[in-house]
Amino acid sequence: MIYIYIFFFILFCRDVKLWILKFVHYTHFDMHTALCDINFEEFRDFVKSFTDHLYIQCLVQGNMTQDAVIKTILQYIEVINCGFLSFSMISKTKVIQVPLGTYYCKLKNINKIDVNSVVSNYYQADVTSIELSVLINLLIVSIK
Repeated sequence: MIYIYIFFFILFCRDVKLWILKFVHYTHFDMHTALCDINFEEFRDFVKSFTDHLYIQCLVQGNMTQDAVIKTILQYIEVINCGFLSFSMISKTKVIQVPLGTYYCKLKNINKIDVNSVVSNYYQADVTSIELSVLINLLIVSIK
């Protein structure tokens, strides 16, 4: 039972961090509230139109040739019969730049009798790039 609570608290901390940093972020509470207003017919209509315009991103790991990967993905796309999502419809994640200095957000423990806590660090440096992301991740791994 304690593992479920810790898992929930870690998700909650990540949710709060994203809510602070992202321009648009829907918390689990927001999504639950929105879901309560949806009836079964609306959900069924959504399911029918879901693959009309769909963006698929794949990561293939293992012993497959490039040709085999492309063939498999094309077969998958054919089976689900999806249309293309225009580039302008793909949402871009925008993150707020944290001002220079040290900032923190402290959340009170939900369960007053539980002494467990979670610390979540977030580091931000310069304009994002793949190289910078890798270096920050390497720094975080070495700090832990």
